Amino acid sequence: IYPNPSRDIFNVSFSSESKQSIEVRVVNLVGELIYVENLENFEGKYTNQFNLSDYSKGVYLLEIDTDNGIVNKKLILQ
Repeated sequence: IYPNPSRDIFNVSFSSESKQSIEVRVVNLVGELIYVENLENFEGKYTNQFNLSDYSKGVYLLEIDTDNGIVNKKLILQ
């Protein structure tokens, strides 16, 4: 995840070495869903850009839900 903190755009990339279902979510601290993407049978490199310029400054959570568990990362919007 870069840049973090950011004023508007976050670049997110990760890779999956085996086919699995992955859900990528961005939520605010009260749990409201900002973005969701479902990746079925995903394998390889994932790259996406999230533009949060329309949202208020603060902390958001990037949740990557995989077959092996959930990865949580903090996004700081300045």
